[in-house]
Amino acid sequence: MKKLFIGILSLAMITSCTFSDQGNNGDEITVEDIDPENPPVITFDNPDFDFGEVAVGAVVEHEFKFTNTGTGNLIIHDAKPSCGCTALKNWPKGAIKPGEGGSIPIEFTPSHSGEVTKTVSVITNCSPSVLKLQIKGNVIGG
Repeated sequence: MKKLFIGILSLAMITSCTFSDQGNNGDEITVEDIDPENPPVITFDNPDFDFGEVAVGAVVEHEFKFTNTGTGNLIIHDAKPSCGCTALKNWPKGAIKPGEGGSIPIEFTPSHSGEVTKTVSVITNCSPSVLKLQIKGNVIGG
């Protein structure tokens, strides 16, 4: 019975994992990238996205666009969704210079109907180091 429980728990953990683009593009982090005298500041065009109404199983795509409005190089160490229905990929992996920008693309595939609010935690070398992006809307059907 204990082995069955562990097997089911392991399967649940594997299937609830999210997909994110992990890895490094080969750029090395230098002292200039973490200079406390010249901190980066990540500024999103809009950290909240309301997708309105969408059907269960439909894929919603969105890009959270940002700019480094600070004086030092910005590094996005990781981005983590709050649920397995949200996938992230292809955010910038190298240093983002002051005045430059990029985007964090997401794909949201709802599996349950009702009002939803999900978050994406973006981990950077800014202060604070963790920023929350939010997606919300109403899922219908199912």
